[in-house]
Amino acid sequence: MNKKIRVLVFPCGSENAIEINRALRYSVHVNFFGASSVDDHGRFRFEQYIGGLPNINDKEFDNAFASLIAGLKIDMVFATHDTVMEYLASRAQAMGFFLVNGDPVTAAIARRKSLTYQLFAGCNWIPDVFDSVNEITDWPVVIKPDLGQGGQGVTVVRDISEATLALTNIVNPVMVEYLPGDELTVDCFTDRNRNLVWVGPRTRERVKAGITMRSNLLDLNSEVNGIASEINSRLNLRGPWFFQIKRDRLDKYKLLEISCRIAGSMAAQRARGVNLPLMAVQDFLGRSLVTAPNLHVNVIDRNIATCANFDFEFDTVFVDLDDTLIIEGFAAPQVMAFLYQSIREGKRIKLITRHESDISMTLRKSRVASEFFDEIIHLRNGESKADYVTENSIFIDNHFPERLDVATKRGIPVLDVDTLEFFLR
Repeated sequence: MNKKIRVLVFPCGSENAIEINRALRYSVHVNFFGASSVDDHGRFRFEQYIGGLPNINDKEFDNAFASLIAGLKIDMVFATHDTVMEYLASRAQAMGFFLVNGDPVTAAIARRKSLTYQLFAGCNWIPDVFDSVNEITDWPVVIKPDLGQGGQGVTVVRDISEATLALTNIVNPVMVEYLPGDELTVDCFTDRNRNLVWVGPRTRERVKAGITMRSNLLDLNSEVNGIASEINSRLNLRGPWFFQIKRDRLDKYKLLEISCRIAGSMAAQRARGVNLPLMAVQDFLGRSLVTAPNLHVNVIDRNIATCANFDFEFDTVFVDLDDTLIIEGFAAPQVMAFLYQSIREGKRIKLITRHESDISMTLRKSRVASEFFDEIIHLRNGESKADYVTENSIFIDNHFPERLDVATKRGIPVLDVDTLEFFLR
């Protein structure tokens, strides 16, 4: 297959959706789309973004989604929420697209902890499950939603009264033994032949809103690999998936949950050179998969990224040289990234500077080609930069008086170097 496959991420604004975007955005095999039912962060990350789809609970959703699939000629869909995964799994074949890890039975089992625990009952890594508080002899225990994810609604109860209250407040509760030890997430990949080609355990060192912000990537041991292999043998998996485990009172790992989707912190595996979303694309193309992890990457740490909407139409970027494009003798990576992004969008790039030395020599020393610019404007007699800046443009300069002068005289957006990160996609 030589043509690009057309891939849709839905919904596309979550952390794991953005990870899929980052994993596939440079792939030569993919024509990439994002869609959501609400106006979310996906609008800032997906160049081909479709918003305003009905919610999956809306009676109009099926027709709208089927029309979207047909209109965009979508080949492959990544579902980024467990409920959406289960919903689409029963409809993908009829709508004519391949849903990554979208086996209907597997999606239904993975969505419900009760069904998961039932399927694997008898395995020594399944926690004790209680049907009644009267069965409990060792406290505390954990009560959590059957359809929960990301630790939402998980409650530790220490006696019958607390358990009774939690059972009343939690929808479709599941009661399981309390696991006091360390927790791991294990990222996995199963190919089209049901071969388990990747198992990557990682810690959850720092967690915010259920999202792992810091992970240590661990060597795979026989205990974790055995759990992964057993899950893979009993569920019909194809693509990236993960499971979470936690040590019990005897220091043995017990299962928390399984999910058929991409996890946001699967970025940890990509940092190590194992791009799980891209492997799903390659598997869809019928290619054999081999991993070559970079074992020198052992820790990842994440933070919150912020994007801003820029609603000014411009055709030219004017950029200063000293302490803007070049800082302490080196090209500023963030500035260069923004300029290259602008070139890709069809903008002209003009260098405007009062540089006291030979501009070509300074650029050469900083490994920036003069040909990068559509025009170089060298001011030597104290002229105002505003006299050279055109109306349908933006102006980038680290020096506030210069920005203020251009903003006052031209009424166009003026940006400092630190601002550019908000507009990088």
